[in-house]
Amino acid sequence: MSAHEEGLMAAVPRTAPSVGPEWLTSLRREASERLRESGFPGKKHEKWRFTSVREVVGTSFEAAAPPSDEAALMRWASEQLGDEAALRIVLADGRLVGVEGEAAGVRVESLAKAIESDASALEGVLGQLAPREHFAALNAALFQDGALVRITGEVPTPIQLVHVARESESPTAAYPRIVVLAAPGSRATLIESYLAQPGAKHLTSAVTEVLVDEDARLEHARFVLGHERTFHLAYLAVRQARGSFYASRVVTLGGALSRLDLDAQLAGEGAEVVLEGVYHVDGTEHVDHQLWVEHAAPHTTSTTRYRGILDGKGHAVLNAMGIVRPSARGTVAHQENRNLLLSDDATIDTKPHLEIETDDVKASHGATIGAVDDAALFYLRARGIPEAEARDLLTFAFVRELVEHIPHEPTARAASEAVLGRLPSGARIREVTA
Repeated sequence: MSAHEEGLMAAVPRTAPSVGPEWLTSLRREASERLRESGFPGKKHEKWRFTSVREVVGTSFEAAAPPSDEAALMRWASEQLGDEAALRIVLADGRLVGVEGEAAGVRVESLAKAIESDASALEGVLGQLAPREHFAALNAALFQDGALVRITGEVPTPIQLVHVARESESPTAAYPRIVVLAAPGSRATLIESYLAQPGAKHLTSAVTEVLVDEDARLEHARFVLGHERTFHLAYLAVRQARGSFYASRVVTLGGALSRLDLDAQLAGEGAEVVLEGVYHVDGTEHVDHQLWVEHAAPHTTSTTRYRGILDGKGHAVLNAMGIVRPSARGTVAHQENRNLLLSDDATIDTKPHLEIETDDVKASHGATIGAVDDAALFYLRARGIPEAEARDLLTFAFVRELVEHIPHEPTARAASEAVLGRLPSGARIREVTA
């Protein structure tokens, strides 16, 4: 076996299986061919020069087997997240295992079954928004299932989509594919949680494609909680029509490597996108966010705000690119990245930037990197709070605002608890702020 055929590349098929409609077979074939031709990204790829995937690519991950105890997985997900959700969809290693509850204005089904029953409805969406390169191509070539979420009206309760990476004795990989279709005028909140059971190495290569139609409004929270042997490489592609609103609220905690490529296209006049995120790295953890916003229509608005906490030998990367096309007159675009550096050994590579092709625009971008404020620390210590606890209190306050923007109180609370759990004095702060 040649070096090109070893590790993760060995999983990429030489020929796409002729299962399903011809357009899907063609998509899989093209993804496999491109990946075999170009390979996985390395330091020469501009978007990947700060993030190494050598360990991922060099590991022979087995495709996770279909789950056998669906009821146990549903219970485990409930134990991790509580029972507040009115509609909960659980996927284990990329396969839909169950749906609990119901809500008006939304229909959820297995992506594999949707392809079997109504492939024509997916032909213009599945595989059309996300690129067919690198790990997005890997997903296109290998995904077996996922979820199709059709939002048809005003959904009164959050839609909770839970991804579970199961424990196993050997390295395993999952390739969930999610398609979200928000109909004209619809309103919904979608909460995605990526959870990992303890165990062997696990790779999640996920792709989510979101189409927000005219005057639709979608709040989309994304909570990633990994451990030292999990690898999370995801692509999220969003296309917005006239007058639509889409908000992404991301919280990324833990994992040997966690990366999100988020590509939002404002294709309709008056569309608005909000991208907010919080990340925390410690030990040797690595987190990478690649944000791409294209203003392709007049009077569109984008707001990007990310905040990070860096400790130990952790490494974070944030690359935010905003493009304003010549036709996008009246655009408003703002980018901000703030980072709190708690260790001399931690590293942040941040680059918010704009490419503007029209004069009729209001825009700003910037990044900050700093330590805990000495004046604020002195203020807390003067009131009897121990130094270590005061530092952690200020650290938590640094990201708390964005965490609380998650439009689902139980998820926002769980995210806050997870952030506090990663701080040395988190337990004590939890008591004080409860």
